[in-house]
Amino acid sequence: MVSRTFKRLKIQMETPLATPGNGAVSGGKINNLLLLGTGDGTKYGKRYLVKGLRGLINHSMMALAEQRGIEICHSSQKTETKEEESLLPEGFHPNGECYPENECIRHKIMGSIKKQSKLRFKPVVVVSAKAKGEQEGAQKVHIATNRHNTLVHKSKRAIQDYGERYISGAFTLIIELLEELSKEELGFLVQAILHSSEMGFGAKANDGSGELEVLEIVLQEVTRTRTIGAKGKVVKEEKERNLWKEL
Repeated sequence: MVSRTFKRLKIQMETPLATPGNGAVSGGKINNLLLLGTGDGTKYGKRYLVKGLRGLINHSMMALAEQRGIEICHSSQKTETKEEESLLPEGFHPNGECYPENECIRHKIMGSIKKQSKLRFKPVVVVSAKAKGEQEGAQKVHIATNRHNTLVHKSKRAIQDYGERYISGAFTLIIELLEELSKEELGFLVQAILHSSEMGFGAKANDGSGELEVLEIVLQEVTRTRTIGAKGKVVKEEKERNLWKEL
């Protein structure tokens, strides 16, 4: 038997309408929800990865710091022009520049190429609410596709042919803490999660889409064990304990 004890944040979120990720890509059938597997739907139905949640929390941290006048790392990789003029807003420095001498609160939590993040964002995998039976490892939400197909005048040739997938419903985001966070770090992270409800989520956030409400945040201590059972099958068990007083 092997075991690991760690803490995690379990966050219940809900969206009336969102287009997660970077939006649709024109000129093909690529869309903003990443299809997992072959998509034939023979066992579990078509499964999709909801993209952009880590980025949402990241940007929420920056917005919160800017409001409070705290200088932190900016997530952009492009920091200056060819003329070496800064592209970063006032109050931000290039990601990781503060490490290690004067490390900012965001870098302590999220890290950079210079230092590993203290967080692991577990993938949010969704499947259509119409899918039948248990959906192991996936959460049921409403999924709809808005198809765009514009034809050339007096022709059947398409100049626009792509689809945008929208989701609607409640889902759970889990963030595992790879290291113990200080009280200041945990507080800033939780405040950024709360503030994410004020941020636009995904594409078309300014066009009636992208509203996201944080419904519940729970800090848990988890003990995860793995044992070898009958015929060599690995059995995984989790025991969790809510840590209400630490939030």
